[in-house]
Parts: sequence; structure tokens; C-alpha cells
Amino acid sequence: MTGRARFWLAHDMDLVDIFPAFGLRIECGPVTLRALRESDGPRVAELAAEGIHAAESRPFLRPWNLEEKQPLTSLQFYYRTWASMTPASWTLMFAVERDGLVVGAQDMMTESFPVLRTAETGSWLGLAHQGRGTGTLMRQAILAFAFDHLGAAEMTSGAWADNPSSRRVSEKCGYVLNGYDLKDRQGQAVRSNRFVVTPQTFIRPPYEVCVTGVDAFLRSMDLEVTP
Repeated sequence: MTGRARFWLAHDMDLVDIFPAFGLRIECGPVTLRALRESDGPRVAELAAEGIHAAESRPFLRPWNLEEKQPLTSLQFYYRTWASMTPASWTLMFAVERDGLVVGAQDMMTESFPVLRTAETGSWLGLAHQGRGTGTLMRQAILAFAFDHLGAAEMTSGAWADNPSSRRVSEKCGYVLNGYDLKDRQGQAVRSNRFVVTPQTFIRPPYEVCVTGVDAFLRSMDLEVTP
């Protein structure tokens, strides 16, 4: 192949051909999870700045949404996460839309997935968009994706003991309590509860979950899923 031929081949490629994770899309009724891209950075940062939780609440290990260098800090995190993805260790980040409007973010993190078949989920919703069942639907959507398309054997999540809303979402999805850890949360020892859900305990959403872009992603992560 000549140099000129290689140039035109590359010219015809789309970003998703190079990085298949960008092609993932999960639809669940009024809620859609689509792979977070660079162009989403400003809107997601703006949404976080508008408020994620009440002023007295501390739902995160560190208050990333309140840092002075936002949204730069988040954008740097996105780049590091994309750059570090390998079949041995990866994190999927999704922008969450409800009725076409970006309302939050959902992710799943894993290491040694081909062997362990487990991953942890994390999420947040803009304060103005909470209380409508979106948090439950977006979690159910990513769990259906993990169990039905990635072949996960179990999925985990965590929540501070003083965050009952997160625990309620987990319970609505079929998670059960699976121990706890004591963690340093901004200079204070706080109990962090661990939850686990399996295909057998998973409470599915009342909507069909439609996933696109998964075959290319599976190939890029060297994953084989047996139906």
C-alpha cells in the first residue's frame, strides 16, 4: 500500500473507528446513556456547577464538583480515563440524557474483566433533575448492558452510610448489602457501604433496553461473550 493510499484510508475513518467506546449508546425508555465525548465537557461541567447535591451533603469521596479549577479538572480526568483504557483496565463514561436533555453522568469501572466479570458503577444527577426516577433508570440501563452484552457475573456499587437516596436506588435495582469499609472522607472517618447485584437479583426496568455499538467495543477490549 502506498503512502497516498494510507492517507486516504485514514482520512475516511471516524473517531469511533479508532476508539470504539465512543460508539456506545444505551436507550431505556426516556433515558439514554451515550458515550461521553470531548464536546460534552462544557455542558456536563455547567450541569455540575448548577448543583448536584444540597450544600450540607457530601456524597463524594472528594468534592470534585466544588474544586476551584472546574471544569478543567473534569476535562483532565476525562482525557486521562480515555488514554488509559486497555483490555486489562477500563472505565466507560456516559452522558445521561432524559428526553434529549443532558441531566447527569454514569460510569462503570473494571479491572481484569475477562477473568473476574465484575465492575463497579458510579453516577450523579444534576440537582434540578433528581426525584423523577432517572437515577434508577440509568443504573438499570447500565446493569442490563453489563449483564446482557458484556457477560458480567456481578456488579458492585458503594454509598456513604449517610446517603440514603443512593442506597434506595441500589435497592430498586436489586442490589444487596455486601459489607462496608471505613474511609477518610475529607478528614472524617465515614462508613462506606458496599452493594452487589447479580443477574439473578437484578430488577429490570419497565422499558426495553436497546444497545448500539457494542460489537466493536467488545472486539477492542478482546472480550468474547457467550450467548
